Amino acid sequence: MTLRSRIVEGRDQEELKELEKGAPTIMIDEEAWITSEMIAVGALSPLHGFMTSEDYRSVLEEGRLSDGHPFPVVLSFAPAGKRNAETIKSQIKEGDTVLLINQQKEGVATLEVEEKWRYDKKERAQKIFGTTDEHHPGVRQVYQRMGDVSLAGHLTVYKRPDWGPFEPFRKTPEESREAIRKQKARDVVAFWTGANPVHRGHEHIQRNLMEHYDMLMAVPLVNMAKKEQITPEYRVACYEVLFKNYYPKHKVLLLPQKITYIFAGPREAVLHAIISRNYGATAIAFGRDYAGIGDYFGKYEAHTAFDEYDPGELGIKPVFFREVYYCVRCGHTVTDEVCKHGEEFRIGISGTGIRDLMRYGFLPPKEIVRPEIARLAIQGVVPKGLGPDGMAVGPPGKVIKRLFPFYLVAHRLGGQLRHKPLDWQGLDINNIRRALKEVRENSERILKDIYREVEYEADIDRSLTSKWVQDATVTAAEDQKLAIDLIRARLETAATPEEKAEIKKELDVAQRILKSIGKVITDREAKERVWNLREYGSYR
Repeated sequence: MTLRSRIVEGRDQEELKELEKGAPTIMIDEEAWITSEMIAVGALSPLHGFMTSEDYRSVLEEGRLSDGHPFPVVLSFAPAGKRNAETIKSQIKEGDTVLLINQQKEGVATLEVEEKWRYDKKERAQKIFGTTDEHHPGVRQVYQRMGDVSLAGHLTVYKRPDWGPFEPFRKTPEESREAIRKQKARDVVAFWTGANPVHRGHEHIQRNLMEHYDMLMAVPLVNMAKKEQITPEYRVACYEVLFKNYYPKHKVLLLPQKITYIFAGPREAVLHAIISRNYGATAIAFGRDYAGIGDYFGKYEAHTAFDEYDPGELGIKPVFFREVYYCVRCGHTVTDEVCKHGEEFRIGISGTGIRDLMRYGFLPPKEIVRPEIARLAIQGVVPKGLGPDGMAVGPPGKVIKRLFPFYLVAHRLGGQLRHKPLDWQGLDINNIRRALKEVRENSERILKDIYREVEYEADIDRSLTSKWVQDATVTAAEDQKLAIDLIRARLETAATPEEKAEIKKELDVAQRILKSIGKVITDREAKERVWNLREYGSYR
């Protein structure tokens, strides 16, 4: 899609100075300024300004602009505040050019007013977020950040917001496309993340994607509507550590976006696909609970959002992944599509659980967050520590439910199942300690134990065999035979039928135990496994 830039720099800013002398002004917050910039640089193409009532209604009802272009989220401009409301009412009419000023009262953009119109906040919230509950951060934004009257029209941005520490990563869509061209990457897949540090679930998906695409475009959002998170500086640093230490440099493009999740679930998934396309991606990946919060959307509802559009209509391919977790029996990250093992082998990967585990004071297991990344993330968690009630944002039981499901169903990691699963709501921080200690000490043990058993039985060259294991096995068999001989002797002297029956049962059990003792494999027996029907040289 052709991008249209409406960023004005240099001498053209003289036009802005003229407008500052007499045009009506509207004060905007940083989020509106950033949205204006995104429209102006083409990140939200085909939009070239804030929506008219016709486009607004079409997007609410159909997920498309009035001209038929797919667009899932309404981007209207309804400034809040008494002064703005009075200006809109008394000073602005259709056809006017309005000066947009930031919180420092600097002129930053102009809006050529095409239409002035009212909208229904409740309807907007219900259509976009599926709820009018103000506990939902997106709904709360509608009621708290937005006024009652929208202004539609073309935007021109004269001054772009400062991205602070993220300025070195800042790229327009055209600059991003140029970076992709320089790497000669044809197929580029985007991967967006929010409040969480990059973890092994993300890495599982990213590595899978890099096997099939020329480049991974990683898009961490550095503004967040949620108050509890890992601060953006640390999240970006976590990505840099991952890329520096583990990913080929030519395969990755780090592209932070100074926007926030609006938690619109499936609609937001389509919006991110459109933005990614404008930045040069040919595909975008979605995991579990994308852009969701709480129980407002289904776990995989974002995956079905693309069913509303014809294949190829969006100009970008969606790629879907199931929930990723770590299976200690498989020995790596998996999904339920490729792992048959039960919850007793499972360490969960949940960003919410990881954040709360760090608030309780613990580094996450290496199986779900790489240690060098976790040590940065634990410094950036907000809020830090525990509240006056001794709890983090979530209770201990939820941390266990999200990260340590094995603890609820089994006596140990990979162990025997409990007669009755534990109720997570009754668990405390001591249970977190026990579950985490079990993971730290035994997550690698299952595969090691299996390998130890198999190597003892399978090695033909016995020079690496643990002699003490073989000696212990020989001794155990000899000791058991001695016990069996004594039981047999006792059987011969049994005085009554009842005593004889009891001793026979004891002898039967002792003989069964002898059979269960591991077989000792001698050097001779191992060498007998090597055979060839022809001369060895004929195989070369």
